[in-house]
Amino acid sequence: MTEIPNISKRICDSCGKDLPDGDLFYHCRTEMVAAKDATIPDLQQPDRLIAQALSEIAGKDENELLDDIYQELILQLCPDCREEFIKLVNAMLNKGCKNCPNCQTQPVKKAGKLLNFPPKKEKE
Repeated sequence: MTEIPNISKRICDSCGKDLPDGDLFYHCRTEMVAAKDATIPDLQQPDRLIAQALSEIAGKDENELLDDIYQELILQLCPDCREEFIKLVNAMLNKGCKNCPNCQTQPVKKAGKLLNFPPKKEKE
């Protein structure tokens, strides 16, 4: 589980820089929720499916199992670290994960995953 940060003294969670009152900082909240497609497994041998599921969770810590289902990450970032964070997210969206053993092929470039507001138009 994520610990609630002490906000009496605000610091950047990435670089550790002080974020004094009145200065610009970014509050980033990210959720990761487990999902599955709608495919129904072959129910010819339900006992085998149950045994397989139980073997996969056997010996795992309760928190580890919960983290496989849901994680929330809350960060306070200075403007520089926010830019780095955006670059990292964009790199994952556009290039795939090079360190993940499960990623055999690189995904197709994705667009529209980050909410970007258009710049304000100047009044004529």
